[in-house]
Amino acid sequence: MDETDPVADWIRRWSAGDPQAAELLFARYAARLTQVAEQHLSRKVAAREGGEDVVQSVFRTFFRRSAEGQFQIDTSAQLWRVLVKITVQKVRTRGRYHAAKKRSAAAEVVAADDLWVAEALDREPDPAEAAELVDLMEAMLKDVPELYARVLELRLQGMVPADVARELNISRNTVYRALDLFKQRLLECDGEEGS
Repeated sequence: MDETDPVADWIRRWSAGDPQAAELLFARYAARLTQVAEQHLSRKVAAREGGEDVVQSVFRTFFRRSAEGQFQIDTSAQLWRVLVKITVQKVRTRGRYHAAKKRSAAAEVVAADDLWVAEALDREPDPAEAAELVDLMEAMLKDVPELYARVLELRLQGMVPADVARELNISRNTVYRALDLFKQRLLECDGEEGS
């Protein structure tokens, strides 16, 4: 083990149970790995989940497999190669997942009625629109369980309900209940605005 390489020390510390060492490893490699992931994600898949999502999964896998003794890493160069390999494999797996026939990202088309959403996302909101959005989000999140707020956050980031359920370790039905609640609140807010 190279004594001058801080990564080797962090790995040793993490193996000994130091959670701060895991944070140091993540901080050192996360941004670069995100770039690697985003370079390999197709645009359609990237619309559903970004490089940061992939990198979170990469580190979960790395730390789990490392704890199982699957890696013998002595230098930062070795660690980088392992992390890049896991990242590329994760991206390919996600590409296959999103290309599966029933959830194909390639099959997504913007309906004519929903074209305004795409156009709205292509521009910055003016101050009045931004204030309305803040008010709307406050109304949507008023008195909801923290779990439901997290469901909404992940869904707004583009995650599909099945992935939200997996990420939060909850059932799909719970995800749909949360989304139905927000849909109802949105309709109520829209009804009040039209009055």
